[in-house]
Amino acid sequence: MRAITIGVFDGVHVGHAYIVKKMVEHARKLNLKATALIFAMPYDALFKPKDFYGLLTAPSERSELLKNLGIEEVIVKDLRDIFQMDAMDFIKMLINDMKVRSIYVGHDFKFGNGARGNAEMLNEIGKREGFEVTIIPKIVKNGNRVSSSLIRYELKIGKPEVVPTYLGRYFSISGKVVRERGIGTKIGFPTANLNRPKYFLLVPKHGVYMVRSMINGKIVHGVMNIGTRPTTADGNGKITYEIHFFERGLNLIGRDLKVELLCYMRPEFKFSNLLDLKDAIDHDVKVAKSMLNSTTPLCDTQGAFKRRKA
Repeated sequence: MRAITIGVFDGVHVGHAYIVKKMVEHARKLNLKATALIFAMPYDALFKPKDFYGLLTAPSERSELLKNLGIEEVIVKDLRDIFQMDAMDFIKMLINDMKVRSIYVGHDFKFGNGARGNAEMLNEIGKREGFEVTIIPKIVKNGNRVSSSLIRYELKIGKPEVVPTYLGRYFSISGKVVRERGIGTKIGFPTANLNRPKYFLLVPKHGVYMVRSMINGKIVHGVMNIGTRPTTADGNGKITYEIHFFERGLNLIGRDLKVELLCYMRPEFKFSNLLDLKDAIDHDVKVAKSMLNSTTPLCDTQGAFKRRKA
């Protein structure tokens, strides 16, 4: 027998975490298996891709985050397999095939053909068919309803420092460190270049960020450029993720790395030559280090980066 929560759960933000914790607590009291049914991609990604910024987290990362919250089983479904299903057929699948006895959903939950079913309908059917439905009201932080869409928007406009309020942690970018052309090393700023998995993941606003990562058991800070490397690129438009860590001598080639975005520093520029690029990176590093040594936050709540003389 299962207790279940259903949704995309992209990012597994603080609203998701609240639902999951409530459901897990309930499942343990009734000796039910705490289960999450997640959809790999949200509706907009499948049916309105031009309006979709990209995923905060791939399904595998969502599964890990959910299990860290106490979920015992994660079932991943393709929304396209469910979208055309009649609402009652969807419920029968839950009750008969998955042995669900308790369902936890958000107030805006939709299901069935054309998303005609909603949380209130599910609750009414539950009363008739003998399963329990708990509807979780919207979670509000700083006057905003917490949602994956809000977090995506904040990242696309360059405000990673406000994201932890809604996500519960800093947004991170993960990938394997690969060897590239070595231009950073040649100008005195060696970089770790991330090869990010190709899974329709969100690309934050192009530019330079203050970042940190856990490496060899300790936190290491640096600056990261997200963009197309206009000064040195060949014009192919490929998005790259290059991190210059302040600690030298790190041997990272071939390692998997997770990098947290702390603050947006400046847009990505095309410089006239490598010397100008070197000077810009040197300035970025000095300003970022001054941030670390300051007792006053330099990223204000509006996402502006306040420059300070190093």
